[in-house]
Amino acid sequence: MDRSPLKVRAGITDFPHMNPRTIPPATSGRNLIDSTFGFQPVAASVLEVVEALPCNVFLLRSGRPVLFATRGAEAADVVARTRRDVAFYVRTEDTELMRRSLSRSVPRILSDPELSPVERSRRAYGVVAHVMTPIFSPRQRIDQAGLDDAGWAIDSIKDSLGVDSDLIWSFVATMNKHLSTHTHAINTAVYAVLIADALGITGEEGRDIGRGALLHDIGKNRIPPAILDKPGPLDEAEWTLMRSHPRVGYDLIVRAMGSAPSYAHIIAEHHERADGSGYPLQRLAGEVAQSSQLVSIADAYDALTSARSYKPASSSYGALWTMRFRMRGQFDGLLLAAFVDMLGGWGQLRRVERRTLDLSATGS
Repeated sequence: MDRSPLKVRAGITDFPHMNPRTIPPATSGRNLIDSTFGFQPVAASVLEVVEALPCNVFLLRSGRPVLFATRGAEAADVVARTRRDVAFYVRTEDTELMRRSLSRSVPRILSDPELSPVERSRRAYGVVAHVMTPIFSPRQRIDQAGLDDAGWAIDSIKDSLGVDSDLIWSFVATMNKHLSTHTHAINTAVYAVLIADALGITGEEGRDIGRGALLHDIGKNRIPPAILDKPGPLDEAEWTLMRSHPRVGYDLIVRAMGSAPSYAHIIAEHHERADGSGYPLQRLAGEVAQSSQLVSIADAYDALTSARSYKPASSSYGALWTMRFRMRGQFDGLLLAAFVDMLGGWGQLRRVERRTLDLSATGS
């Protein structure tokens, strides 16, 4: 192989002249993903939303990461030079640059007039999922920069949904309903800001609801995956550990930010219930902030309408019926009614349920 220096044209390397001598060897993509060799993956569909690359990006060639494009190159051009299923990689020390660039791209994506509401929603959801994934990775260090990037992203979504009704339902349709902690966080945040908007909650309080909802389960990254993903019922010791995640999450946020941010109470209270049956402190409705009670409704609804290893997803009607009747008294009645109305009301939800069952029965 030619060992001459890399030739770069418009920020993209000329592959016949690649020089991998300074790049650590790797034996598989898995090794890169777990950072053994100091690289992290970025999907092409995520990378292409950035206008200019904030750092160098690499591809795997024969199990070895090689420089493909340099900082400043047009991301769309870089992605166009490869297959859509190709994964790019950035050095671990550059992940913060990439994450920040991605989070700052969300307002531009959501306001792009050349994209349909569905495509804008799909791209924005993918970007936010990429930003959130490391925050919810087990044992991952949580820092203020990462939390600020996550907050920027959900603030942008909240602002866009407030002025574009077509985008609301496109975003809901885009949601990943195969439950994982980071996608559940995004879904919960979207539902929460929609409820807040329906109730006329704006300004800093509205932003706090979005940010608190997005990070409500941050404490779960200190819960063993074997417990989070257990297909059967948890035993008492496992439940005790699971019930600790609101307090653990609150403490993580306070340590990362240096003091309690204005949304921290939502993280601590999102499993409290209006009738005192929640945890960790069994507080009654009058002792729990309205913003926390609102997020608890969004949290429960998304959990019920998402598939888990031990249960299928419920329909919207089925989930809300469960929350209204089987879980009677656990949620603030006015907040729950506002959420039902926002989703179309009981009548509309029931008609959708019947239509879905009829289609299933006929095999259509």
